[in-house]
Amino acid sequence: MKKLINIKFIILLLFAVTLINCDASLDVNEDPLAASQIEAQLLYPQFFLQMSSNRTIELNSVNIQAQHWTSGGSAGVFRNPERYSLSPFTIGNNFTGIYTGVLRNLDLAKGLIERNQPNQLNSIGQIKVFEAFAYLHITQIYGDAPLTEAIQVLEFPNPNFDSQETLLRGVVGRLDEAITLLSTSTEIITDADLIYNGNRENWIRFANSLKLKTLMLIANVNPSSVSAEIQALSTNPMLILNNSQNAYLRYPGTVGESNPLWQTLDNYSGGTNIFWYAGKTLVDIMNANNDPRRATYFDTEDGGIYTGQSQGLFDPIDISHVSLNILRADLEDRFSTAAETNFFLAEAVLKGIISGDAQSFYSTGLRASLDSYDGQLGEISAADKNTYINARGSITSLTNADAIKRVNIEQYVALFTRGLEAWTHWRRTKVPDFQLPQSALLTDIIRRYPYPIDEISSNENSPDGSLPLITKMWFEN
Repeated sequence: MKKLINIKFIILLLFAVTLINCDASLDVNEDPLAASQIEAQLLYPQFFLQMSSNRTIELNSVNIQAQHWTSGGSAGVFRNPERYSLSPFTIGNNFTGIYTGVLRNLDLAKGLIERNQPNQLNSIGQIKVFEAFAYLHITQIYGDAPLTEAIQVLEFPNPNFDSQETLLRGVVGRLDEAITLLSTSTEIITDADLIYNGNRENWIRFANSLKLKTLMLIANVNPSSVSAEIQALSTNPMLILNNSQNAYLRYPGTVGESNPLWQTLDNYSGGTNIFWYAGKTLVDIMNANNDPRRATYFDTEDGGIYTGQSQGLFDPIDISHVSLNILRADLEDRFSTAAETNFFLAEAVLKGIISGDAQSFYSTGLRASLDSYDGQLGEISAADKNTYINARGSITSLTNADAIKRVNIEQYVALFTRGLEAWTHWRRTKVPDFQLPQSALLTDIIRRYPYPIDEISSNENSPDGSLPLITKMWFEN
């Protein structure tokens, strides 16, 4: 069984490390990053948890913008983003949290390994995979962003912003570097690795699966430029292909060691969910298909029905709540999954980007999604799984267009709790149909977040911030 993280221990450890480094930094003749002061592995839990905090709390509003759920309108922090009024604090916390938190600590850890254990190539490979993951997050949120000049404060105090295409292709390049490093027989960080506990092969699977996702974004604009790479991945066994290989950050669920979404409920509503409700866009799809995942995702209303709320309405009477099967203390943060990988490959075949068996990829992805709650609250029964697969598991009799749409619909449903990925999925595919929130401040579906004001004011090379939030991302077609 995967080792669960002891978050209280990590926090105390990181606090102690911070005190040591602050004290050491007063001695200008002593390098505060020397191995005698801190080891690279002490930084690993920090950047994993910083990323998860950004995904679950700072980016919580994208679950609403992905139209998976809505808010009750009882608090501005939930209500305003639904109508596209974005707090500068949320925007800034995402941008600086990833750059000065996640990426900066990744860079520090890499520098320490290169200095003190230069032959520990697998560990550097782990870092490069997670760097690529962080940059992929940044560009999905903001579009253009620093990459080639990022985290190089002395050389580039005011980094230029790279185009989204440059970022995406740079992510692919960084993942290729990581895979090469992880393919060596060298040491790797284990106990501090909160995702795979030092399983080198699973890190390669994670890298290849992130690469596939990134290539599919590029393929949406220029499929011929990446078809050979996607084809090579489609026959590569070193992908996340079953749920035992999923890239999860697992929370133990004990006091002080809980998923931040649950902590929000625990701190502000006594452990009940009064903030988040089912989105009409998602629930209508699931109702039409008699999807058994409804009972995992949502609570029923009177009569045993599932009802979603329209975006921006804020009238949650008789609207299904997001279930505590999901909003639980030990909810894992799903970084990359077998369902996602297989759905991407099925779509690539159907679109003629690669050759292969679309049906096989699709059915494997659907089964992986249904099985992904096994052993958890809301586990789906074998009978319900089989009934759904019998009804929705074949695409062979569909037209090509309908088959692509079914794959896209099932991927959208499977991405529940992964708001950024679901929002990106819609922007890439335009499936399913989204509704403009009532009283929205924009005239179209939001496509991007604005850059934080402090970045615009402090970096002379940053964009001026005037780009409309409905401006399509480069990867949209």
